[in-house]
Amino acid sequence: MKQGIILYDPVPIGRLGVRKSDDEVIIANDYSCFAQLLEEYISFGVTKIAISASAPEIKTLDQMPLILRQRMQIIDDTSERESLHRILFNLRKEFEVKIDDVDDYLKFAKGTERIVIDSIENLHTDFKKIAIGFNHGIQTDVNTESLYKSLIFLRSKTINTETRVLLAEIEAMLNQYEKVEFKAITPAKEDTPKELMNLFDRLINDKNYLAYSDNIQKLSIPEDRNEALLRLRELTRTLKSKNYIAEGWDYVSKLLKVWTGIPFPESKTLASFFKNRQLPSFVDMETARQKAIEMWKATDATHTPLRRDGLPISSDDITWISVMDSMKVKTQYNRFGSLGTVGELLKALEKVQRELDEK
Repeated sequence: MKQGIILYDPVPIGRLGVRKSDDEVIIANDYSCFAQLLEEYISFGVTKIAISASAPEIKTLDQMPLILRQRMQIIDDTSERESLHRILFNLRKEFEVKIDDVDDYLKFAKGTERIVIDSIENLHTDFKKIAIGFNHGIQTDVNTESLYKSLIFLRSKTINTETRVLLAEIEAMLNQYEKVEFKAITPAKEDTPKELMNLFDRLINDKNYLAYSDNIQKLSIPEDRNEALLRLRELTRTLKSKNYIAEGWDYVSKLLKVWTGIPFPESKTLASFFKNRQLPSFVDMETARQKAIEMWKATDATHTPLRRDGLPISSDDITWISVMDSMKVKTQYNRFGSLGTVGELLKALEKVQRELDEK
């Protein structure tokens, strides 16, 4: 059996706080929402969660719950990072983009259009995921629609011939993918992160779940796809009947984008990525991220935000504001969209001001 492995990707949430010493408003990214994504990982038959060796989370793996830590697989992404830097060098040079070799952070020239920044960031983020998925045979979270838009826009802007050819080759690769729908198991929405981790631990020792995981992997092989879809229907019914699975589980339609089997044109530019291996499966995690965020918001979290490496943003001098109802999160590419409305912000700040005055 081929067990399912998915590439970990964080979900940042914008948080506001007030510094007690001088009443200054603080903005931070909170990465404490990860546990809620376990629900979706289970739906895709995952038995291990891969994490890049260059990811900040590596520093705090030893602080994870043992159940989860045992299922984390560290991926050495050195070659993918080096290849990505080299292949996209002309693109960055043309748009005056620098790259931080330590943190892989892109630095744009002052005055660069927002759409240019978004498109170049999207391309770097997604193509690195594709490369890691391809070289290590794991599922990756890639929004093909968003990536297409970035490719088309950059092709219309670039004047470098080599860059235009490269972008066309990446687009040709994406054209080999198609969507496959199947009914997947989904845990009850009210399950806590701890309950999900315990359930995950029990499932990955269940032969039916391992078979379920194996057949999801077979969806990426054209000649095995129809048989795998039939087997998945049987396995979801079997898994749902398990005593340790809550009654709240339901059949939910999931989308998996998989390789169609059409030969990909030989490319010297992308040769360092494609070495006679099958293209990786893409999974659509957008809905899952939104759902995880809604679950997180329901806790009315006012706790100290976590940095991406899992450590708290340390400061006893900051009062963190609870999440606002109208907050919107742009889940792709590690950016948040909106922190709320002016009215909500005003009320929240007035509440904090009253509390500080009382103290």
